[in-house]
Amino acid sequence: MFDRRHRDQTLAALGEPFDLVVVGGGINGCGILYAASLRGLRALLVERDDLAAGTSSRSSKLVHGGLRYLRQLQLRTTRLSCRERDRHLRLDPDLVESLPFLYPARKSDRVKGWQVGLGLTLYDAMTAGARHRRLAPEEIAALAPDLDLGGLDRALAYHDARVDDARLTFAVAASAAAAGGRLLTRAEVVEGLGGSDGTLRRLRVRDLESGAVHEVAGAVLVNAAGVAVDEIRHRCGLAGRRLRPSRGSHLLLAAGRLPLASAVSFPAADGRPVFLVPHPEGVLVGTTDVFHDGALDDPRPSHDELDYLFTAVVTRFPAARLTWADVTGTFAGLRPILDHGARTPSEASRDEGIWEENGLLSVAGGKLTTWRVTAEEAVAAAVARLPAERAAVAGPPASEGAPLVGRAPCDLATRLLASAGSSLRLSREVATAMARRLRALAPLALDLARNASELAPLDDGSDLCAAEARVHLRHGLVVRLEDLLLRRTRIGTWTPRQATALAPRLAAVACDEMGWTAADFDRELERCERALAGWRPEGALG
Repeated sequence: MFDRRHRDQTLAALGEPFDLVVVGGGINGCGILYAASLRGLRALLVERDDLAAGTSSRSSKLVHGGLRYLRQLQLRTTRLSCRERDRHLRLDPDLVESLPFLYPARKSDRVKGWQVGLGLTLYDAMTAGARHRRLAPEEIAALAPDLDLGGLDRALAYHDARVDDARLTFAVAASAAAAGGRLLTRAEVVEGLGGSDGTLRRLRVRDLESGAVHEVAGAVLVNAAGVAVDEIRHRCGLAGRRLRPSRGSHLLLAAGRLPLASAVSFPAADGRPVFLVPHPEGVLVGTTDVFHDGALDDPRPSHDELDYLFTAVVTRFPAARLTWADVTGTFAGLRPILDHGARTPSEASRDEGIWEENGLLSVAGGKLTTWRVTAEEAVAAAVARLPAERAAVAGPPASEGAPLVGRAPCDLATRLLASAGSSLRLSREVATAMARRLRALAPLALDLARNASELAPLDDGSDLCAAEARVHLRHGLVVRLEDLLLRRTRIGTWTPRQATALAPRLAAVACDEMGWTAADFDRELERCERALAGWRPEGALG
């Protein structure tokens, strides 16, 4: 979706004046770039790492209303989230998939089944989708065959949606680029610089690939760096702390090890909700919610958090006889929550916050689901601060009705198989994976394949082929090998051990597409191995 020359072209354009310079390549930063570009503004985004390298690839991978927020009376958050979930399902159905949720309420639960049903009735009123209903025992067994039904009061079914968070963020970024926005990853903000009146108008940015330092100017500087918002504020000479991040940890279970035809949500021993969400790659188990006081880079789950999640699963699914050997990966994400003095993270508001300090417009909070709302609010605030002649250029907000670029038909895998024919021997598993990960670019993999072997899996048990990797490397704004394995294909996320074994097999295609030498690729392997270590179960504790 990106021209392979995008990075070089952006570097060449850094001397131009921009209306907005956005810091942060997560969902909020990419959303702001997209919303601004659709309005005809000149906008640049800089990101220290890769797109979605932080929280936006480490979330619970749900586009949902947030049923638990009703209990906290966060009605605005729930209402907006339900609206935005339904918008995504309508505009981007190949990215965001409707998913049934099963809630098995036990008689011993602190929150009784009738109370959950009452909350779901209110939830229904906020959504355009299917209404909740009670399930018969045979329906429960079909959805979650290993679920323990002992002490069951009632089982309720409702709908939310799942998403690959990094893939969603990438689609937003690609949509921004298609609308004229510019993105520069692996570029770190060194400091903010004031104009003649002292107001922040420029940033010194270091290209981490070359080491060169560039000065970029923006009529409005937008700080959307997620949990690093305070760090960027400090580099711009602003004091104090506005955020108190919380940590959510997750387990990933091997595909097929716990058969589920729906997601399952239930209260753990302490009453907090635990959920299991089936994905094509496996089952995601989440999540915890604890204040995070450590380093912001590469957060890791604690032993207590992992034990908490695993215990909750084996207690409710005893027939599955799960062991730690079934856990293929673990990860933690940090939520950029505004510090309003909440006693616990669960009590903290998930509403977004936008504020200006000496010319720096900072954006924090919000949810993956409501990125469009946050983006449009931030761009409206930025337009109000533009010089009159540039504000007059801005068109009306346009992101709310615009599908993201790259939308693919639901039968794309079948079309790929038909296009490949019998001579290329494309398997359904590889075709399905290409359709899911490349979306509209998947047919390009057939065109770029040098021979039939490039459409065969690179390793036993893998669904990645060299031709798919070639498309990501050419059009996916990939700078590092870890970008490909962790965030474009997600193999490093779901099965980091497999990604480690697979990485050396990418040498030929990576060197060909990226222009790397053998020595360059060896260095990439070392960097990639360090990055993958944090996603393995045994590496979770650091």
